[in-house]
Amino acid sequence: KLVQRIQAEADDVLAAVEYVKNDPSVDTRRIAIMGYSLGGMVTLSATSRTNTFVAAINQAGGALNWNQYPVLQKALLDAAGKIRVPLLSMVAENDATTAAARGVHGAAQAHGTPAQLIIYPPFTPSLPFPGNAPGHALFTLEGIGIWGRDVVAFLDTHLSR
Repeated sequence: KLVQRIQAEADDVLAAVEYVKNDPSVDTRRIAIMGYSLGGMVTLSATSRTNTFVAAINQAGGALNWNQYPVLQKALLDAAGKIRVPLLSMVAENDATTAAARGVHGAAQAHGTPAQLIIYPPFTPSLPFPGNAPGHALFTLEGIGIWGRDVVAFLDTHLSR
């Protein structure tokens, strides 16, 4: 059911993008997508199904679910293999796993996609994070001072063309 949810949410993202493309104030040559956790998985699914985006950023997509769902692993790796725009995958060393980000990065690269992987040092949020994955909280507002510059640099590189 998780994979179906991801695909349904990606459908919504793609519908929204098609809608805004009709707005004359939108520069359709500079549309990027970014998502964290479930949003990272949706980002991968949506990006694999369109040529609208010029860049994609996956923040810890699949990290919390990777080890429990082989069907999710396959879906994310399949999606990554279809992405043809620059992809930045980011994860903290102490997330539930770094295998999701590593796998997505590798699958994208194996199919010729310009892909970048950043694994940040362990992150400890100020408030307890549920489960055994405090690093997953890196991509909340609290961690923006750590990853924000990397996102801006990636977007500056790929949106300025």
